[in-house]
Amino acid sequence: MRIALISRRFPPLIGGAEKVLSYLAPALAEQGNEVTVLTSLPPGSGLPEAEEVPTHRGSCTVRRLPTSRLRFVGTWRYMKNLQRWLNENPPELAYVSMLKHDAYVAVEAGRRLGFPVVLRPEGAGATGDLAWQSWGNFGRTIGERTKQADAVVAISKPIEDELRRAGYNPAKIHRLPNGVPVPEAPWRRRDDWRNAPRAAYVGRLAPEKGLDTLIEAWPIVRKAFPRAELVLHGDGPEGPSLWAGIGKLGQGDAIDLPGPTGDPTAALREADLFVLPSREEGMSIALLEAMALGIPLVASSIPGNRKLISDFKDGRLAPVDDPEGLARVIVEQWTQFDRAFHMTRSARKKVEGSYSVTVVARQHLELFRSLIDDRHGGPSG
Repeated sequence: MRIALISRRFPPLIGGAEKVLSYLAPALAEQGNEVTVLTSLPPGSGLPEAEEVPTHRGSCTVRRLPTSRLRFVGTWRYMKNLQRWLNENPPELAYVSMLKHDAYVAVEAGRRLGFPVVLRPEGAGATGDLAWQSWGNFGRTIGERTKQADAVVAISKPIEDELRRAGYNPAKIHRLPNGVPVPEAPWRRRDDWRNAPRAAYVGRLAPEKGLDTLIEAWPIVRKAFPRAELVLHGDGPEGPSLWAGIGKLGQGDAIDLPGPTGDPTAALREADLFVLPSREEGMSIALLEAMALGIPLVASSIPGNRKLISDFKDGRLAPVDDPEGLARVIVEQWTQFDRAFHMTRSARKKVEGSYSVTVVARQHLELFRSLIDDRHGGPSG
């Protein structure tokens, strides 16, 4: 089938949502489909307007649509170019990331041109898509339009619950998880890890990630492991305040913020523990990547993380916003490293069975085919 996968941002502009789609697009193509990723072309980025993503089967093309540096003008221009592309190249189905401007354009085009549209909110809570619809420019108007989509994918129960409360048709909500590639070679412990054990975080430096709690926990961790290191890979609005907190605690020799990494798997292979201290998560891609790699991990005990991690089975869960509790669990993982290593096998097996991008792509395609069949009144060929 011909699938348009739509996202305002796409790699190399990286965030959790963008990474999900960068994994899913070629995985859908590998099932023999023609996938076109429609995204924006940031002015001055030097990125090509069209780019082929290598696949063994099917095809995957990224098409970047011109926009503008001016905030509102850029959104308007992107929406007009997206509408034009869909008019000239109507797909058999459109899959849209976020319940925002892209979704507004796609739902209107789908209703007019006769192709089903599936929407995918990327978060819940104060930073989620439905919260944005309550305060964003034209958010309420966009919200009314997005309720007309043929289906909505919820990656977690909190997102599903928010959709129901917002008035989305429960029959149109489908629970499908995020998916990640499973590296062929699993993580291996470093020979000299005990001398200076290293923990790593990968993701945005944003308030909801709870990194201030992790930084406050680090002096406590170093009482047990005096040379312990912490590396926070990523960028975001919280960067300056995190640096200030590191300096205030006198942890500049132990905590590093090197910026974003283009290869999170390689970054985690250099670490001895993955830590995710979030206050809010839908379904963390970084956590799934750590599980798929098979590195020992500690995650905050919030609903999104508990969906993926069973405490003492796949990894460890730590109390939220509790520096002492978080430090205690980190120290336990390193003190009882053989037990921590045993948990990694369960985590990796769980991803292989339920959250690998190949499995998730097949689940999406089942939904897509059923929607196309319903639209045309019978099974597709």
